Amino acid sequence: MGTFASEFRKIQTLVFDRFTRASANPDEPRLLAQASCQIPKERRVVIVDSDFAYGNARALALELAKELTENELLFIPYDETGLIWAKSHGLNAELFSTKSGPGSAELWNSILRAKVSVYDSHNWWRSRDQLIQRSLLAGSFKIQLWHGATGPVGKVFGLERLHTAPTFWHFSAVATSSVGFDVLVNEPSQAQYRRTRSMIAEKSVHDVEYRLVEALGGKSWTPSESKRILIAPTYSESIAGEDALVRWISEVASIAKSKAWEVDIALHPGAKPRVASAVKRRTGISPRLVATATSELRNYRAVVTDFSGIAHDSLMCGIPTVSVLIDFNDYQALCPAIVDDEQMAISYVVTSSGELEKKLVEAVDDDPLVAARSAYVQSVISQLGDKPGSNTKAAVLSALNS
Repeated sequence: MGTFASEFRKIQTLVFDRFTRASANPDEPRLLAQASCQIPKERRVVIVDSDFAYGNARALALELAKELTENELLFIPYDETGLIWAKSHGLNAELFSTKSGPGSAELWNSILRAKVSVYDSHNWWRSRDQLIQRSLLAGSFKIQLWHGATGPVGKVFGLERLHTAPTFWHFSAVATSSVGFDVLVNEPSQAQYRRTRSMIAEKSVHDVEYRLVEALGGKSWTPSESKRILIAPTYSESIAGEDALVRWISEVASIAKSKAWEVDIALHPGAKPRVASAVKRRTGISPRLVATATSELRNYRAVVTDFSGIAHDSLMCGIPTVSVLIDFNDYQALCPAIVDDEQMAISYVVTSSGELEKKLVEAVDDDPLVAARSAYVQSVISQLGDKPGSNTKAAVLSALNS
């Protein structure tokens, strides 16, 4: 990371820490949290959606809505777009704000008295609204859905990241704001790691990520006649990483063009505008900047990614997955990584530009790993001890009924 970027991160850290300590009432979040722990709870589940709409919270909300009444389930979207989605699906949903408005007192009371809260995000502390909202839910039974699995290679999310990149201000906030969960949902392959080294929780529940439940319960993926691929990387946290990302995306697009394959590009919603502009300039394709729903993955002959969790979704759906790890060393310098050997073994792994075309052709035209992917999926599901999604749902209802 360059000098300017490093200094900017330090300023962000300083501003955020001072914000949390020097607000109009610096003790407000702490006092609200204490009150939440003392106030009697009502039979209600509050589901807090993620900023990038990963899909776990939404899928679980739709499932719980089949059994719970409107008063027993409240969905808190991240923004207006999320509110529109929730309302369109008939969910009881409200945007949270610390600003007074019609129904504010009723909403705060509903949150403060909730017996169970469910999160699908790692950055619920980045704004004052989120900080206060989390304080109001402090006394609830807290379940974290995100992130049980990350793919063949994925980011480490937890306090240890501070040792590598102390200026990541949102993780600095984790260390100073007493975040804790009662239950953390984990894929079996990642459970031991998550339980011992990452986000701390009293209990680890083995399950697939909830957005996969419908896909795993439906018709399995089969290759379409149309050779259409999806390029869907995560975002990089350095300029060098962004440049490497643009390079390999343009190389993949060029190879696809030479093979007459169709290409869609879906950048991570957190990608910087300069990355989107560079990708469009180099490939001629306008990238999407919204989360890709799991159901959409079935439309593709293969998914090409780097360190994104979409690799895991793709593999679990049985879709050929090309994992481009060309800039892995630079990535790891900023983001400590988990390497899942089982998922690496069923992916078409690219470690240099010279391997790109060979691995892409293998995935799209030949797919020799189809049987291995199927065996992997069955292995993961067999370790759950129940149908996908059942353990997560049971954890929520058990807490609600206790």
